[in-house]
Amino acid sequence: MELLVSVAIIALLAAMLLPALGKARYRASQVNELSSARQLLVAWRVYADDHSDSVLPGYRYGLEAVDFDGRPVPHPINARYPWRIAPYLGKNFDALYINENRRTLDAFRRMENPELSTYAASVFPSFGINSVFMGGDDLELPPTDRAFDRFGRFCVLKSAEIQQPAEMIAFASARGPFEGKVVPGYFVVKPPYLNARRWAVDWNPEDGPEAWGNVHPRYNLRAVGALADGHVENLDRRRLQDMRLWSNLADRPDWTLRAVQ
Repeated sequence: MELLVSVAIIALLAAMLLPALGKARYRASQVNELSSARQLLVAWRVYADDHSDSVLPGYRYGLEAVDFDGRPVPHPINARYPWRIAPYLGKNFDALYINENRRTLDAFRRMENPELSTYAASVFPSFGINSVFMGGDDLELPPTDRAFDRFGRFCVLKSAEIQQPAEMIAFASARGPFEGKVVPGYFVVKPPYLNARRWAVDWNPEDGPEAWGNVHPRYNLRAVGALADGHVENLDRRRLQDMRLWSNLADRPDWTLRAVQ
């Protein structure tokens, strides 16, 4: 009887502790992502210092990038930001692939084909870059002179151009499709508006990653945002949809890109 009572007490205590342990793990994951976002911002700033104040390109063609052995990587790997910022992260992707996404990176590292591993590692970092309005996106709207003549300086190419660095997203928690499932990571995040609203009205985890531009509010409906002034914060659903956090030109939450009159 005493043994049964002891077992029952242990089971009761375990049941009481499990929610607390789950919350502790959740909080640890969040803190880890905030810390990694800070590391990423330091590397982002050093990149600009080394490139005459030019911000890290978002998704741009024709740029040079090399793998950890110094071998040039081809398109489209070199168009994505991970291999271009890698030298400023100590040639280590551990700050880009964090928490449960580390398993994805470990799977890439185990690939027998190094070229495939290099390609895969460029696609699914835990943080996506604000490519359209920060550094440029040649797939979405290339930041050419012709585009600037039409729309104004919609895209930041120099860090000195940022009007309110504390209110400008450089990177955010991301998710993307991988082998028929969704993983917590992708190399770009897209804004809620461009020439019209593009995100779903509200966040639904059952929607595909593209419904919210690959942004992933994975922490109690908040995403980690890495802002251009060097600070990080948890951005809730309302703030994530505010275009003043995405575009240097935005003057209201539902701002859209329009041709200059």
